[in-house]
Amino acid sequence: MPQLAPADLVVALVCLIALVTDLRKQKIPNALTFPAMGLGVLWNLMMGDGWVGVIGLAVAFGLMFPGWILGGAIRAGDAKLLMAIGAFYGGGEALRCCLLVYILNLPFGLAVLAIKGRLKNLIPAIKAGVGRALGQEQAEPPDLTVVAFSPVIVVALLVTRATEVLKWF
Repeated sequence: MPQLAPADLVVALVCLIALVTDLRKQKIPNALTFPAMGLGVLWNLMMGDGWVGVIGLAVAFGLMFPGWILGGAIRAGDAKLLMAIGAFYGGGEALRCCLLVYILNLPFGLAVLAIKGRLKNLIPAIKAGVGRALGQEQAEPPDLTVVAFSPVIVVALLVTRATEVLKWF
């Protein structure tokens, strides 16, 4: 396991706050994520290479934006939290964490929907998301269930920081 740096403590605090607010209010606030992105870039600038933070931020944005635009499997707050993580840890870590989030999102989301008795809405929700991405409007959108994915992000970050999972380079 890598030795903890001051950046790890900041990221842990940001993730903890995001987790609590997402579970309580189904929202990760911009007032948390945007300053965290700036701190991540600033941290890397102070460590000698600000581009590490900028590249990490860009990688997370590039990987999370499609999940947001194609039906909201990833919500904007989730994407911005991953961008903040990328700003601290760089492009490689952002890539690993984002990929693991996508891998874990499906089973986690299905489990939450099953527990809430909402699996019957899955196909209509997928159709609505694809239709929305293609610019098609629906007469009656399905009743959607919000699933807080910050627990998946935290687990993915812990796994990628503590292991060699998805480390190909």
